[in-house]
Amino acid sequence: MCPLENGDLVYISTKNISFPKGTLRKRVPKFIGPYRIIKDFGKNSYRIDLPDNLKQHGVHNIFHSSLLRVHIPNDDRLFPGRRDNQLEDLGGTNREWAVDRILGH
Repeated sequence: MCPLENGDLVYISTKNISFPKGTLRKRVPKFIGPYRIIKDFGKNSYRIDLPDNLKQHGVHNIFHSSLLRVHIPNDDRLFPGRRDNQLEDLGGTNREWAVDRILGH
C-alpha cells in the first residue's frame, strides 16, 4: 500500500456498508468514490470527505487504509468513468419518472 496524504482522492470499500433490504450484494460495486482525504490520523487511519447521502445512511467517515484504494484518473475518452448517480440508491427516497410514451419493448 502506498502512503496516502491529505488531499488525495481514494475509493472506499463497500465491504462494511449495509444496503437496503432486497439489494443484491453482488450488484453493489466493491469500491465507491473517489472521495478526498481530509485528515491523516497516523496508524493507517484516514478521515474521508463523504457525501451527505452516505453520512445520512450512517457511514462513519474514518477508514483504515486496508479499506481504501488510490484513485488513478483515467482517460475519459477511452474509458468513460463511473458517476455517483450511476450507483444504486442507498435507500431513503424512491425515484419516479413520468413517461410520455413508450417507444418499444
